[in-house]
Amino acid sequence: MLFDLIARYGLWLVLLNIFGQALGLPLPAYPTLIVTASTALFPPLGIIALAAAAALLGDVIWFLAGRRYGHHILRLMCRLSISPDTCVSRTEGSMGRYGVRVLLFARFVPGLSALSVPMAGALGVSWRKFLLYDALGAMLWSGVAVALGVGFSSHIVSVLDAFDTLGRGVLWLVVIVFALYLLNRWLNRYRLLRSLRMARIGVQTLETWMKDEITPVVIDVRSAARRAIDPFTIPGAIAIEPDDIASKLRDIPRDRRIVVFCACPNEVTAARLAQQLRQQGFAEVRPLLGGLDAWRDAGYNVEKIAGFEMLMPAH
Repeated sequence: MLFDLIARYGLWLVLLNIFGQALGLPLPAYPTLIVTASTALFPPLGIIALAAAAALLGDVIWFLAGRRYGHHILRLMCRLSISPDTCVSRTEGSMGRYGVRVLLFARFVPGLSALSVPMAGALGVSWRKFLLYDALGAMLWSGVAVALGVGFSSHIVSVLDAFDTLGRGVLWLVVIVFALYLLNRWLNRYRLLRSLRMARIGVQTLETWMKDEITPVVIDVRSAARRAIDPFTIPGAIAIEPDDIASKLRDIPRDRRIVVFCACPNEVTAARLAQQLRQQGFAEVRPLLGGLDAWRDAGYNVEKIAGFEMLMPAH
């Protein structure tokens, strides 16, 4: 049964599965590649070429969107992602360290590829560099899966034979496994948000505080890559990397109001930093609900980041 289905629809399944994953759908495409390659029904190089083409096609769409819509498309991608709270900081950090070369290994890291492609477009990476690194990365990623399928074909075929004895029951098994996969990702996200639960302040409150005689310290903890895409900030905010927070705030009184904002869903990065500051003795630290986007959407002024230079590698 399974061999007949793979023989008839295997290549279509590879194409649609990987294309869907490239568009941001929560589809685990690696098992499809490994199983298809293990059956020896199709040439390995053909599977790699098809998988790379499907991945590249989906990535081109998001790269174009990143070039056209900049940081707005990153907000959309974060909402589509099944684990937006962790993928943002990971992607921005990787783009900051490796530049467009991150596309060589992005597909091996869950959540990294989904944001790195539109971020490359938003940062103005050339078409030549994007297509080169993305195509090489897609071929490397699919090549490893095909190699695993061919190398362990006897074991995988034995498992497929066992599944054949289940008949249609194997389809229900696949559905259950996929549902458990989604549930696990949701639970991980829930635990993260619960651990970072604390009171946020709204942009209206911050705007009121900024009119006081002693204004709050407003900290922009967005990454250098994110500030390069959206080089504006809340007036008077200081940009601080999380690793430099202790030295930069050494002379700030511990009872001073501090507001931290980022560009990530659920203010995860800002909440983490707020926790660290409280542990260092700062009494009143609050993440800004909605971050810079909420401030801008409320109609408050933003200022250009003076003298900002993109800190990403040129490669």
